[in-house]
Amino acid sequence: MIWRGKAARRVAAAKARQPGKALAAPGGWVFLVNDTNDFLPWQFGITRWTRGEREQVAAILKARLEALAPTPYLMFITPEKSVAYQEYLPMGLAELKSDSGRPATWMARHFPAQVRYLQPWFERMKRLGFLYFRGDTHVNWLGGYLLYRFVIETLDKAGIITRPAITSSELLPAGAGFEGDVYVQLDETQRPEFDVDADYGRWRAMLEITIKYDMDEALIRAKRLTLTPEDQAGFHGREMLIYEIPDSDLPRAVVFRDSTATDSIPFLAEHFSRSVYVWHEGDVLAEIIQREQPDVVLHFVAERFLATYPTTLPLNFAAP
Repeated sequence: MIWRGKAARRVAAAKARQPGKALAAPGGWVFLVNDTNDFLPWQFGITRWTRGEREQVAAILKARLEALAPTPYLMFITPEKSVAYQEYLPMGLAELKSDSGRPATWMARHFPAQVRYLQPWFERMKRLGFLYFRGDTHVNWLGGYLLYRFVIETLDKAGIITRPAITSSELLPAGAGFEGDVYVQLDETQRPEFDVDADYGRWRAMLEITIKYDMDEALIRAKRLTLTPEDQAGFHGREMLIYEIPDSDLPRAVVFRDSTATDSIPFLAEHFSRSVYVWHEGDVLAEIIQREQPDVVLHFVAERFLATYPTTLPLNFAAP
């Protein structure tokens, strides 16, 4: 198709121009490029799953649901910043059409009861303010809070009753600076041009200042536990987090996640008597579920990690 050829040329030009993973854009924004998952070709339909890969993903999800039944399983896919803010992409990329058949949209369309892709929600919510850090890949503090609100509304619609959502009036806003893991990889030769706009919004040594949202300590009920050897037996992923609300009859949750959910955790923890947060290469781990016997399993995934989903496992095991 003509449009795919145009997309391929523009993406190739953007990738070739960058010596690293930081794609500089006007206005002090930085996007991910030349990353391990090479997301931009997926966004614009240059790279796509084959029919066989789609069938494999469907089989994986069906097997996962069968293995977890009757425990509810919900996956939340956070859109890439280049999708949520495509209008800010440089080098003609903003004018391209994002592929409606890319992995995130395909999974949400074919598994609507279990898979939620938050791009439409973020498109609606970004009228309230920026939802992503300008120099990072993931949501900022406002984005993390609104992600949490979406999750609680989804649980409520699924008949999983916890407690009313924490409202924005219950939050304590404070100014905070942020730099970002993509911004720090910006090539030195590009910094003078990038700083022309970025300097208008810089805060001290940080790329930006934004609003951090915390809960009023008087309203916090969930207590973060000190992990025991039994908690981490056989587990070798990123830091595991466990929260409990004493003397609570709220449901129990196991949450498999990546960095997209980090700033949502303090809010989510207020909705479960015990919640365990596991970061292990995107896996759903059988040992954790068997040990915890949760009432619900939540799974947070950044969109770019779906590229390799045809090779994942319905349930994995952390122990060797």
